[in-house]
Amino acid sequence: MPFDHPEDTEMQASTVRWMRWGAILLLGFAAVFPVYRAIEPSRRAQAQERRAANLAALGAEIYADNCSQCHGIKAGGGMGPALKSKQFLQSVTDDQVSQLIAVGIPGSPMAAYSIDFGGSLTEEQINAIAVYLRSLETQAPDFPEWRYPLAQESLSGGDLFNMACASCHGLNLQGGEVAPELGPGSDAEEESDDRLTLRITNGKDEMPAFGGTLDETQIRSIVEYLRQVQRGG
Repeated sequence: MPFDHPEDTEMQASTVRWMRWGAILLLGFAAVFPVYRAIEPSRRAQAQERRAANLAALGAEIYADNCSQCHGIKAGGGMGPALKSKQFLQSVTDDQVSQLIAVGIPGSPMAAYSIDFGGSLTEEQINAIAVYLRSLETQAPDFPEWRYPLAQESLSGGDLFNMACASCHGLNLQGGEVAPELGPGSDAEEESDDRLTLRITNGKDEMPAFGGTLDETQIRSIVEYLRQVQRGG
């Protein structure tokens, strides 16, 4: 039917224009969609990697504040088991690691850290620690003695100090927020070997007793290491 009015003609022209643009857009989407499907998995993978890296970095900070005193500054073990170990990391899932942190191990020094069980960490913080520990797996050493790292016979006084003491007193004996420095010029330099040995064995104030974990020979070797550092050796 012919259009008798100019308005009808304009409406027809407008409809045709919109249909053309619609067809162009449809063809554009059809052309772009395969490209999107090709790059989207890679983009998502990169985003997941960034998120995991950020979560691991956060987990490292939370680990340092809550776990390093027992498990070592770099999770290499101390009073508690070594967590940076192929044997440990290959034997547990991330969920199991989170569960251990959340509820602890009854009858052991491993306390519950979840706020739901009287601890101080949220579920997100616990998950971050688990992600951090998992990030160590690619470089984790073969360490069959991971459960009792301080029992290794080959450990020197410096090794024992780094594993059992450095998380509080510092790797360089410079001290920290919860423990005094032990290096040259410190009060520890004025104490006798026997007094230092007794302090390590029985503990004092907030310092735990190591006598139940380290034998006398190991404690003496730590004192010898302290004297060596204090002398500048």
